Amino acid sequence: MKRIPKRKKGKSFIFPIIALFSISLCAVLAMLLVGGSDSLYYINQLNFVPDEKTVCIDPGHGGSDSGATGEGGQRLEKDDNLRLSLLVRDILTERGYTVIMTRDSDATVSLEERCKIANKAHASLFVAIHRNSAVSGKGMEMWIHSSQPTDDMLLAENILDNLMTAGISASRGIHSGYREGENLNYYINRNTKMPSCLAEIGFVTSDEDNRDFDEKLTEYATAIADGIEMTLLEMNGE
Repeated sequence: MKRIPKRKKGKSFIFPIIALFSISLCAVLAMLLVGGSDSLYYINQLNFVPDEKTVCIDPGHGGSDSGATGEGGQRLEKDDNLRLSLLVRDILTERGYTVIMTRDSDATVSLEERCKIANKAHASLFVAIHRNSAVSGKGMEMWIHSSQPTDDMLLAENILDNLMTAGISASRGIHSGYREGENLNYYINRNTKMPSCLAEIGFVTSDEDNRDFDEKLTEYATAIADGIEMTLLEMNGE
């Protein structure tokens, strides 16, 4: 009797898929083991699709958290942050952008909630507005994530350059990480899924910086808005 050869089975796609998944999983685990917090930062941004016309402005402190104080305790950082942030919002809104505020009044908002607000809105950029404090010190500086992402650096550079054009007492440059450790990061720079920077708009403890802040408030707001818009245009290849 003639034996009938067995029919060859078709190729299965199950094993290649499993293999690909395993390789991807190993790559992620390797990033976590080798790259530490920086890797977690980038993994956190996976599958995040920003709205290119939406920006989040974060007035630092607020409510029970007054931030730094100046002028004998009469000047509160939280108030200056909000004044400037609201003007930035108005300017960007007039230009057709959607601006999400983490607070628009003297309210207490946790750092976790601030990041959630920005991430939920799928903002393209996040800018935290603060003022500095020291026994002696003046000028403005920007802070970005310790890994110095390209778009974060671009955002910080554009904002600081425009502020310098508006007129500031001194430029303290762009810093990465956290003032208490180069391997640490400000919470908002670590937990937002979009490019971000924390802007220190002068020292609330400096008479010169306070005078400039009051006299050039509109110019500073315009400079920050210009820096944000320039960054958005460059990021979108316009």
